[in-house]
Amino acid sequence: MSRKRWIWIGVLVVALAAIGAGAWASQGQIAYANIATGYAAKQTCSCLHITGRTLESCLADFPEDARNSISVASNGDTVHASVLFGAISSDAIYEEGYGCRIVD
Repeated sequence: MSRKRWIWIGVLVVALAAIGAGAWASQGQIAYANIATGYAAKQTCSCLHITGRTLESCLADFPEDARNSISVASNGDTVHASVLFGAISSDAIYEEGYGCRIVD
């Protein structure tokens, strides 16, 4: 093989290693985002349907940085929370007599 081809193979290997390392390093952040959206959906669902508060009142319970990064919407008995423009999201549903639970 020519020297130029070996250089391109080396660059490709380094680039793939960097991408893999970045993905591995971000696992904790992705797990945290999944937990945060689940918590936001469940907590807001309970706040709305069990305590009977308004959505704005329920969202005021979250820290300001969470309110700015997590999008929460209520539709009937379902609450949807998401981050990263919907890339990571969770839903919680209210069931009479049981309360709220996270759904897949």
